[in-house]
This record gives sequence, structure tokens and C-alpha cells, in this order.
Amino acid sequence: MKPRVRLLATPDGVRAEGDKEARLGHALGGDPLADGPPSEGIFAAWEWDGDRLLARNDRYGMHPLYYRAGAGSLALSPDPLALLAPGERADLDHDALAVFLRLGFFLGEDTAFAEIRALPPAATLTWTRGALNLSSAASPVPRPADLTREQAVDGFVDLFRAAVARRLPEQPYDLPLSGGRDSRHILLELCRQGAPPRLCVSGAKFPPDPGADARVAAVLAARVGVPHRIVAPPRSQLRAERFANAAQGMGTLDGAWILPLLAFLRRRGGLWYDGLGGGELAQNPSIGLIRANPYDVTDLPSLADRLLAAGRTGAHVEHLLGPRTRGLWSRERARDRLVRELARHAEAPLPLGSFFFHNRTRRSISLAPFALGDGRAVIHTPYLDHALVDHLASVPRRFLIEGTFHDQALHRAFPEHAALGFASAVPQRHGAALVGHRLAYLLRLLAEATFAERAWWRGPDRTLPRLLAAGRGPGAPQRVSRLQPLALYLLQLESLAAGRAA
Repeated sequence: MKPRVRLLATPDGVRAEGDKEARLGHALGGDPLADGPPSEGIFAAWEWDGDRLLARNDRYGMHPLYYRAGAGSLALSPDPLALLAPGERADLDHDALAVFLRLGFFLGEDTAFAEIRALPPAATLTWTRGALNLSSAASPVPRPADLTREQAVDGFVDLFRAAVARRLPEQPYDLPLSGGRDSRHILLELCRQGAPPRLCVSGAKFPPDPGADARVAAVLAARVGVPHRIVAPPRSQLRAERFANAAQGMGTLDGAWILPLLAFLRRRGGLWYDGLGGGELAQNPSIGLIRANPYDVTDLPSLADRLLAAGRTGAHVEHLLGPRTRGLWSRERARDRLVRELARHAEAPLPLGSFFFHNRTRRSISLAPFALGDGRAVIHTPYLDHALVDHLASVPRRFLIEGTFHDQALHRAFPEHAALGFASAVPQRHGAALVGHRLAYLLRLLAEATFAERAWWRGPDRTLPRLLAAGRGPGAPQRVSRLQPLALYLLQLESLAAGRAA
């Protein structure tokens, strides 16, 4: 069970329940609650001394920590569901959900629940006798730096080496390794600095993933002389997603595939590395979308519309919305909320890159290591080293928009591995096996609703019947496969809102 504290001011004093102190994540070189700018590392912490509660988090707000403030009360936890009392009906944040259902991640400090908020980056929260004070010392969005391409690339290489040097292991460890750039850079730099892992381990994703991650990772591990192992995926995607949705506080639709890999790492020890932030900062995986949708601060509603249409579910989500939710979670509400967030990144060299880092990375991708992972483990994230983030965030747009900036840095730092390709170049697998996998998912969902969660059939928004109806007409297979994980999420959320789940 994740830690939680609840404080209630009464005429007789403050009643405190739960964990009066918690240290989550890992702060490098200092007390996470100390005054001053946040230290290096990804962390969140609080302490109740009987008179005042103090809570703080890391510079980027990557470690999840949520609060719920009421009249004379405050509750804190890294799990927002822990802030809901068993049997309590929960009001939903409809603007936030309108965005989430289309993009797959929340914005800013939004959550699915109207009364629960995420702590902002570099936050200091204090609560004394019912009085709440919350401030954020988050760094301003940096302006473009006056750099040549060579200076920008060399700065990346040098600052990444310094970031890894600050995070060298003090015990034997295993390294999660994919076929991408971020973990490759981590492995090669650790080996260069004389601290190779005892084992590289790769997970397996759900279809239509072609399995190239593990194959490319195995080749790289063999090149540097480190043993490699592949962990099998979850047997049931639906069961894994149902667990992961709740374990991540209903904050993302991703992460389920990594559960066996994280379980393996927990059994093996308490230290590993994560490439969090590398993709969004150095070579954004959405660079094609960013190129196709130039950021125009004078026409952000049009940009928001295009991003929503290109999102995780796009227009498909409309098939799951009924008369009530079509208004509560309308595209217009999503656009208005998205426009406000997009405007915050206008000064960044690559505004959409900044948007994805501060929202998708912070509010969705970070949940896998820090919500699904072991809260007692030391998880190093070298790409989030302060000096490195400042450098990458200020690289001029013309160098980032090409979509090869991390490739250039890797080739500069490790030219001997430049010919080894990346898993992203391998096309996804389609065909009978994929159809069978998706059909099995649907049948398991229907069985779950029939035998274990009968209220799902009777829900006011008729999510399951609408999912089945989406299976008719042209494009049905792709539409239903996109909608199945979202339908499961909505069914779980409906149970939480009605107080049927704790």
C-alpha cells in the first residue's frame, strides 16, 4: 500500500491519520525537504511535525504526488486513488478528461478527479491548522541559445557524461535496455565510465509490436560483453491494463506491458536506470507531428484541434460517448483546456517539444517507473540532470526539428556503434495473429463484465454496448482496437466515481 497522510483541523487540535513522514524516490546529495532549490534527482517527500506539514518535490514534478484540500483538511499521497474514501462518490474533472480521452495524458496539474490535484514542479506545500499554502519555483521556459550545431551536440555529449558520473552505481545492478536511443546511450556511457551492469534486460510489448526492441538490445549487449535477458509480456493484456490503470492512479493508458520487467528488476535489487525525458528532449518521438503542425501563437485553437485529431484515439473516441458525456467531455472543452496549456510554451525554442515534455513525459511516461516501480528503489534518470535539461531545452529549433539530434550525439560519442540501427525502424506486425490478440482482449473484457463486474453493463453511459456498436462499419477492426483500452479505463473510472471501488 502506498503512503498517505490525512490531516483534519478540529476544535481540539489537528487529527493526523496515516504516514506522518514519507521520502519517495531519490534525491541526490541532500534532504528533499531542505530549503532552497530542489536537489538533483526525482523525488517527493512530506513531514508532519505535529504543527505544520511540509511537502516538496523535484524540479520537474516527475515523481507523482497528489493532494486533496478541503475545509480544514488536507490529504497527500503518491496515489490519487488513496485520497478517495472507500464507498465515496467522486466528482470528475470534465475538462481534464475531455483532453485525456483524446491525447492519453493529463495536462498541468489535472487529474481525473475534480478535488484532487498533482503537485506542480519544484513545489513547496505547507499546511498549518487548516491553512494551505502552495508555491512552485519551477524554472521558466528557456529561450533559444546562441549555439552552433557542433556546440549543441558536444554540449549534449559532455553534459550527459557528467550526469552519468553523478549517478554511478554503488552496488551491482541490472539495466533495462530497449532498441532505442535513450537506454543505449545510458549503457554505453556507463560502460565507458567503468561501471557496466551485470545484466541487460528487455521487456516484450503487446502486438502489433514486432519485437525489435529486444533483438536490437541483445545485439548491443553482446557488443559490450554484457549478458542479456528478455522478460515475457503479461499473459493477458486486459488484466495487465486493469491493474496498471489503477496502480497509476488512472493517470495514463500506458505502462501495462512493462509490469513483468519491473517485477524482475525488483526481485534482482534496488537500483536501476531509466531513460525518462531523453526522447522528448533530444529527439522527440512526435517530431513528424511537430513538423506537420507548426506552432503559431496567434492561432492556438487550430493547433489544438489538429493535435486532438492526431491524438491517441482521434475521432474514434466519439463512438464511446453518449448524450451525457458528449457534452461533458466535448472536443470544444478539450480544445479550450489544451489552448491554455499550449500558450505556456510559446517562448520555448521548440514549443511543442516543451509541451510534450512537461505534460506527456511528466504526467504519463513517468508513472511507469515511479508509480508501478518499487518505491524503495533508487531509479537514476540521467537525462533529467538539471544542467543537461537546461541545455537540451535551449537547443535552437533548427537543430531539433530535423529529428536526428540524439543520433548525432550518439555517433559523436560512440562512433564504433553508429552502424547499429534502432528498433523504431522496424515496421509493426499485422495479420491473423494481431486479429486474434485483439479478439481475445474483447472476449476477456466481455467475460469480466458478465461474471465479475455486472454493473459495467448497466452503466449510465453504456460504454460496453457502444464499444460493440463501434465494431460495425468500415474501419471497424482498427477502431475497436484503439477503443478497447479506453473503454476499460472508462468502466473503471465509472466504478470509482460511483464509489464502487476504493
